[in-house]
Amino acid sequence: MFSVKPRVVRVEAFRRQRTLARQVDVAGFGLWTGVDVVYSFRPAEDNSGVRFFRADLPNSPPIPALVENRVQKPRQTSLAVGSAQVDMVEHVLSALRAARVDNCDVVVNAPEAPGMDGSCEPFLRAFLEAGVVEQTAERALVKIDEPGTYYASDGSSNDAKIELLPSVSEETLYEYTLHYDVPCEIPNQTATFNFCRSPECFLKEIAPSRTFLTLKEAEGLRRMGVCQRVTAQNALVFGHEGIVDNELRFENECARHKLLDMVGDFALAPVDWLGEFRAYKTGHQQNAELVAALLDACE
Repeated sequence: MFSVKPRVVRVEAFRRQRTLARQVDVAGFGLWTGVDVVYSFRPAEDNSGVRFFRADLPNSPPIPALVENRVQKPRQTSLAVGSAQVDMVEHVLSALRAARVDNCDVVVNAPEAPGMDGSCEPFLRAFLEAGVVEQTAERALVKIDEPGTYYASDGSSNDAKIELLPSVSEETLYEYTLHYDVPCEIPNQTATFNFCRSPECFLKEIAPSRTFLTLKEAEGLRRMGVCQRVTAQNALVFGHEGIVDNELRFENECARHKLLDMVGDFALAPVDWLGEFRAYKTGHQQNAELVAALLDACE
């Protein structure tokens, strides 16, 4: 919910839409299910947006990557239309957004996206190698014109929030502050990124950051029967003695990954964003709630 409601302006014609120049495939296994999967990313026509197609489910409908199709699952972003569902798609959406791909048909043969090394770098690298082309239709923009603050609506963490500010420089800034009230193996940290920088900058500074959890959380997930194929090479695992069988790529890698997730969740709207988005202790649910609230608030 907004404690201070921002003024939000929608600009219908901002830039030309874009799609991939050619098909590119990325293969791996789902971190939660352990199921092998191939994601085929294909060029798509103007105004089609990002759509997922479950090729393993005959006659299943397309699943547009829109916030109204989001379904709640822990620690991930999942989408569903009817009985067709795709899970753990936030890294895919983040990479598509970073590559400035607006229209893409994603044909999949399993319910969960490939987890790779826990980052979105393999996806973004594949998209940039395939190339991106401009189309005819225009892409809309949502601009933060006056500041506001959004708090989690479920009351689970009253101080989790996202502050929204107009951009004096007409750029888009994402910031994430990771903060644990109780001392944790994962240190408190902050990351920022100017999204108006090039996709290559995102590839270098944000895309390699990996998903993370504590050793206690990892052991709990295994006891639940999930993440059975996951090793310390697919995620950053923090134990009492430090990172298990791995090393950081960035000093604030965890905050950078949360920023990566923000970009993916904000891609659940068919628009570009202009403003400053400063998140504190939030997750996928709050990101999606804010996206829906901003679209409703557009003038």
